[in-house]
Amino acid sequence: MQTLIPASWAAVGHGIPSVCSRHGLPATLRARTRFESAPAGWTYALIPLGLLVFLIVRAATRQVVDAPVWHYCDRCRSRRRQQRVWFGLLLAAGFAIPVAAIALEAGEPAAPILMAVALLTVIVGYVGLARARWEVIAQARVTRDGLWIAVRDAAPEFDAEFTAAIAAAQQYYADPAAPDGPAAVAAAPTGAGWTTPH
Repeated sequence: MQTLIPASWAAVGHGIPSVCSRHGLPATLRARTRFESAPAGWTYALIPLGLLVFLIVRAATRQVVDAPVWHYCDRCRSRRRQQRVWFGLLLAAGFAIPVAAIALEAGEPAAPILMAVALLTVIVGYVGLARARWEVIAQARVTRDGLWIAVRDAAPEFDAEFTAAIAAAQQYYADPAAPDGPAAVAAAPTGAGWTTPH
């Protein structure tokens, strides 16, 4: 289940619920958050051409929304802090292993094993740190068309606040003679898997 926040609203900080999207708890931190879209499936076919090619195409095709305000609770902050500490240490250990191997003059067969362990440790540490980004903590991504921020499994409290904001906006623009007109309201699409105003 996803809750769709209009990207235009997020970009100006309008209609963003004041509770944490992950836990539904009162916010203790307002943080600028950069949301990105998931890579298109076809971009993975470029990996055999080189990781750099994949990263360039990924950067060129991704949708990005910079939200000046997104709310996080103490549990979110604690989760992020713990992930950054543990995976940061893991990443540092991955870089330290080769240095230690050289200092200890590790030879065959220890050296190749240590290098493989170092590489694996660096990869796990990097992925772990990437998972500590605010957008991952919020469980949100930009849709491929760049129009929405999709919050996966949003807390009921978060969903209720956003539903109220959508209803208020629809009521405000219900008058066709309004300066901005009904088209100014970003209404969530209907269909399976979407949370829509009731």
